[in-house]
Amino acid sequence: MTNNRIGEFIAKKRKEKGLTQQELGDKLFVTDKAVSKWERGLSFPDITLLKKIAQVLDVEVDDILAGESKFKNKNIEIRIKEIQNQIDENNKKKRFKLVIGIIVLFVILVIITFKNISFGYSIKNIHYNHTNRNIKLGIPKGSFLIKNNDRSYSMRNLRSANIIENETKRYLKTLKYSSCNDTIYYYDDNNHFSIINYRIKDNILFSTLSYEIVEEDYCLIKKIEEYQNKLGFIKGFHTLNGGKIDFNKIGEHLEVSFQDGYVDDSEDPTLEIYNFKAEMKVIYYKNIEKIKEEKNPEMIVLEDSIGRFEIKDDKLFFYREKIIEANVKLPEVSVFKLENHKMYLLENYLSDYEKEIILK
Repeated sequence: MTNNRIGEFIAKKRKEKGLTQQELGDKLFVTDKAVSKWERGLSFPDITLLKKIAQVLDVEVDDILAGESKFKNKNIEIRIKEIQNQIDENNKKKRFKLVIGIIVLFVILVIITFKNISFGYSIKNIHYNHTNRNIKLGIPKGSFLIKNNDRSYSMRNLRSANIIENETKRYLKTLKYSSCNDTIYYYDDNNHFSIINYRIKDNILFSTLSYEIVEEDYCLIKKIEEYQNKLGFIKGFHTLNGGKIDFNKIGEHLEVSFQDGYVDDSEDPTLEIYNFKAEMKVIYYKNIEKIKEEKNPEMIVLEDSIGRFEIKDDKLFFYREKIIEANVKLPEVSVFKLENHKMYLLENYLSDYEKEIILK
């Protein structure tokens, strides 16, 4: 059977009766839209309405069903059963689709929920190929496919990029912030390595986290390189006139030395990390002939002080923290201009002894 033939039959008989779709619907207690759908073959009347439709149109139920049936001699009950079976089959398909839709929706909700749950991070021992040693690195829990590419590490995680970034930031907050080149880096002073960059990429199925790592405190290393470039060398003595004594001169002699990378008795002299401490020492000899003759020369320690220094642009600032000995008035800060690996003392507090202080 087809709904079209049944619909055409109902339409034909309705018109023969001189009824509109609205009038037929009123007699059957349904809307004119329902009648319209029957007649256009878009739907089939409810089985309980068949006898009523037959009465209104003065036909038999068998006639209505025969409007599209090839088996006119079949028993009415059999035809009704066929229609009922068809309806049941359609309802089964609808229920199946509904169940599948609910299952798919449930799976999607589980995935979305899982991708947005924070499990935190764990500290794992990772082999650092660049120096052939192990370091302890914070990795979001559930990460897999951890790869080492020289100085970088990448890993994947099924959770969203936002969650991975939050967990990564929690780990980075446990490290020491180190700022240089207008950028913040992260230094692990227990394991002596720096994370100088991290990237998180969001893919459809997983997120990828990458760390870029270098040995030691990255900003400290860059600072040491900068200082070495401007001073010419580090962890050494920068002296007046190169520390040479002109024995052709008669009389007084001024010896000035600036030792950067100074280590006092309380510090381990084998420390590899530069500490930016310095000792400024100034000695005045009244008679350089005695130095030449290897006799005890008459001398005065004008300054012996220890402090820290920093370089800004083309100037070195020496901040005195401890005065061991002083026989001149010392400023709290001495400033040297750096030029061609030489240190020119500005505001010369030793002008009574030397007009220009240039350390090499």
